[in-house]
Amino acid sequence: MATLEKERRRYGGASFEDRQAERRERLMLAAIDVFEKAGRDGATVAAICAEAGLTARYFYESFPNLDALFLEAYRVVQRELLAEIGRAAQGSDPMGGALTAFFAALAAHPGPARVFLLDPHGREPVMQDAGRETAGKLLALFAPGVTDPLAQAGVLGAVVDVARRWISGGFAETVDQVTATALRFARAAAGN
Repeated sequence: MATLEKERRRYGGASFEDRQAERRERLMLAAIDVFEKAGRDGATVAAICAEAGLTARYFYESFPNLDALFLEAYRVVQRELLAEIGRAAQGSDPMGGALTAFFAALAAHPGPARVFLLDPHGREPVMQDAGRETAGKLLALFAPGVTDPLAQAGVLGAVVDVARRWISGGFAETVDQVTATALRFARAAAGN
């Protein structure tokens, strides 16, 4: 018990909770880098810890396993992407702004785009739930007002497939070109 109290005391002016939160953040950022380089299946706890400059002890202090870290990294990347797209959807053409911001973000961050859009990650129910949640938010931005479930599936499927092919093709087309392609599907579903 005394050992635990010593460990939880202030160190270098920071509380135990602050140090723990800082280590968790370092692991998260390192994980995104490692997932980008090695993919989900190639990433290891050792590689993430090395990238973060921490030991496995601190990894397991924050995450029960690699899948839990991947899920958290996925949520962080998606939250940032959705915030960026949401800001762009506030203009005079919300649908066009959202799609342009989506493709611009993918081009600006190709590594995370590959990992969090191309890598298969729908194996576990919790990942499937996270994917559905993100898909619903993207759909609201890409096709506002579209209520037909089949039309919604078509828009989202088209936009994501265009993005995947664009990423796989090395971002050969411009953001404007891929946006125009995806926008045709979104506008058709919306009846515009």
